Amino acid sequence: MRDFIYEKAVAEVAENLSLPKKFVNRVYRSYWRAVREHITSLPLKEDLTDEEFNQLQPNVNIPSIGKLYVTTDKYRWLKDRFEQIKQYRENNNAEDNKD
Repeated sequence: MRDFIYEKAVAEVAENLSLPKKFVNRVYRSYWRAVREHITSLPLKEDLTDEEFNQLQPNVNIPSIGKLYVTTDKYRWLKDRFEQIKQYRENNNAEDNKD
């Protein structure tokens, strides 16, 4: 279903702008690849201060959709949650190895 909606959107944009569908598809995918590369390039595995985190510019503005952003509080919460999960897994592995 999602592929159908995507293909329909590409066809509509291509028709409205008198561009080949293949070109519209490449532009669209290139745009989202750039967004993904920006987000994945952020050094979020490091323990950053609030100031360092805000200097990273972890926000992405997408026209007609809005701004994708991460607050410092959300970053801290996710870091803590990740550490809890990591500790839980280590504890379970240690218990499994006792047997």
